[in-house]
Amino acid sequence: MTEAINLKNYPLNDNDSIVVMFSKQKGLIRAVAKGVKRPKSKLGARVQMFIANQLMLFEGKNLDTIAQAQSVNTFSKIRSDLDKMSYSMYVAELVNNFCSNDYNKDENYCEIYDLIYATYDKIATSSTKEEVIFATLKFQIKLMNFLGWGLDFEYCSKCQKNIEDELNQSCFYSYSLGSFLCGECGDNINGVRIHNKIRLFLAELSKTNYLKKTKYDDLVNYAVLEKCFLFMKKYIDNLSSKKTKIFEVLEKTMLV
Repeated sequence: MTEAINLKNYPLNDNDSIVVMFSKQKGLIRAVAKGVKRPKSKLGARVQMFIANQLMLFEGKNLDTIAQAQSVNTFSKIRSDLDKMSYSMYVAELVNNFCSNDYNKDENYCEIYDLIYATYDKIATSSTKEEVIFATLKFQIKLMNFLGWGLDFEYCSKCQKNIEDELNQSCFYSYSLGSFLCGECGDNINGVRIHNKIRLFLAELSKTNYLKKTKYDDLVNYAVLEKCFLFMKKYIDNLSSKKTKIFEVLEKTMLV
């Protein structure tokens, strides 16, 4: 038995589908759901995207087969809202892109599973678009931390000095270096100027447990969340050659 969250599914033939899931015990897995397209299939409703199931799998040579599935959480409110669907698909594609054996070999599957579960639960229960973006932003930061690609928000990567915490000052971020720079070093490098308030906000999210509130939670607005989300998106884009199909949809919906 294993607990897994469905990330996506696609047809195998007229009756069967392949389900891509992330499980606590095995990480990213693909399994065949036989007969799910038949009207009376017991598995049909349980292989939709964004459902957490307790599964019994039969191991196969190339693909496992789902023998039984019992829903743990359907995150049902995700599928009735376009914004929630879009950001949940983004989360799924990040997991699919970065949690394969090519990237993630530390087998920290339980931590990542709990992060995906908490993110989908927060997205499903969000009452505003800001809350949806906030949940996804925290996921971006925590996933990169778990995979060993977390950003250093405190020290300049060039001079190794602590970046000053004065809120009326700016620092720099270099996408080519993938790191933050102090004001002095950033002046000599083609970097993006970032206000220290943004850096400190991201740093607080990085070191705080996903489920706990930070001192910024009730202060941030849509504009700040959008800016931070897009900053992390670009940072993550630069780590992989794989591009997600949902990015263009997200960028359009964020402007509505």
